[in-house]
Amino acid sequence: FFRAVNDRIVELGTRFGFREETLELICECDDSGCTEHMSIPSAEYEQVRTAGQRHVVVQGHEYSGRVVARGDGYVVVED
Repeated sequence: FFRAVNDRIVELGTRFGFREETLELICECDDSGCTEHMSIPSAEYEQVRTAGQRHVVVQGHEYSGRVVARGDGYVVVED
């Protein structure tokens, strides 16, 4: 669910001319009750989205997939 929310945040920012270097997004782990936030460089987020099975989670929530990359406070996992 939060993957769609994050994509919408980016889309609306682009539509209204807000192009940030760092995005403040919501954890995309499998815990539907998780609403933790993380900061991720916008270029990294765009790269994650090019691989359809990848998503970003808060560090410590990497139980939701295979870790493929780590950043400062976030982890990229693949289903």
